[in-house]
Formats: sequence, C-alpha cells, structure tokens
Amino acid sequence: MEIARLSTTLGADVIISSRSKSNLDAAIASLPEGVAAYAADATIAQEAAQLLQDLAPLDHIVVTASSGMAASSIPDTSPETAQAAFSRFWMSYHVLHFAPNVMHSSGSITLLSGSSGRRPIAGYGVWSSLHGSIESLVRPAALELAPIRVNAISPGGIGLAPDRQLAHHAGQPIDIAKMAIALITNPAVTSTIVDVDSGERLGTWSGEASAMPSR
Repeated sequence: MEIARLSTTLGADVIISSRSKSNLDAAIASLPEGVAAYAADATIAQEAAQLLQDLAPLDHIVVTASSGMAASSIPDTSPETAQAAFSRFWMSYHVLHFAPNVMHSSGSITLLSGSSGRRPIAGYGVWSSLHGSIESLVRPAALELAPIRVNAISPGGIGLAPDRQLAHHAGQPIDIAKMAIALITNPAVTSTIVDVDSGERLGTWSGEASAMPSR
C-alpha cells in the first residue's frame, strides 16, 4: 500500500488489484481518495489478461504479491504448499507475458523478489527458490519487452529482526515504496535487481540497541 500512497502524492493515477475483495476494501479505506481498485486473480492467466486489458493503456506496473509463508525448508515443505507459493512467480510471468499489448512503450514493470534469492538461509529453501525464479525473469524480459523497462526490487526482512546487516535500519514498507518510485521515474534503469535490505546477512550488526554507536 505504501507504493500506492506515495504514488498518489506525486500526482499519479493509481489502481490497485488483489484476488481478495476484503483486502482491497481495507486497502482503499486506508489510502487517499481517488485510488481505484480492481479484484482479479493474476495467478490465473485468463484473469491476468482480462485485468490488464480492462485497465489499458498502462504506464507502469508493480507486482508486490507475497506468498504468506513462514519457514519453508525444501525437505519440510509439501509439494502442494510449494506449488501454491510459486503462484507468485506465475503472477509475475503473466504480467510480463501480457504487458506488451497493454502498456505504453515508455513504461516499466517492477517485480518483487527477496534477499534470499541470492543469499539463501537454511530453513527457507522454498522462499529462496521462489525469489531466485522471479529474479531470473528480469534480464530476459528486459531484452524481450524492450523498450518497456523491467526491474526487480529485492527487499530484506520487512518488519523482522535485523539479520547481520551493514546498516542500522530495519526494513520498512516505505523503503520499498521509495525504490519503486525511483525505478518508475528513472528512464535509464532497466534489467536491474536492486537490493533494498540494509546489506542483510552481509555484516555483523545484530540489531540490538547496544550495538549502535554512541552519539
């Protein structure tokens, strides 16, 4: 929702979509007036195609769906649960597949992956595989959809305890929103995966107040 909120402050006409009508109603109630809502399940190819066709022409698309899983090791996660999680991959694929027919050529598509795609952590193998699969779409899609720009944002743990970060900042939704706007508004950026994770799992900071430098 932060991407929609920030976009409206910049004067954009914003449309949000979800497969859940109740989630849409809750989102609209908390967003500025003028944001439109459209219920559709973009994990289903036909619904994704209809959604984009009904909203065309579009300038920019940001795919932000979450899979809603906690720990997800490959040995412990059932194939059915893993397949359900990968519906997020297919949502991204459907958008990329149908977008060329409904977007302005100067537009952009931004996907959402996650830091575990390139920095795996034991116990989250399904998450890592999912995020990696989404990132694998970016560069070939940028070539094949050009001049439409294609990028991805790779967040760290939003709302979670910091995990060996380099920066004294725990991830927040607004961090992702600001980067999404940066990618949308910078016409020179494509075929790029941007880490917005404070250097998650690259450093030594524990996130504890005692570890912060004194002033």
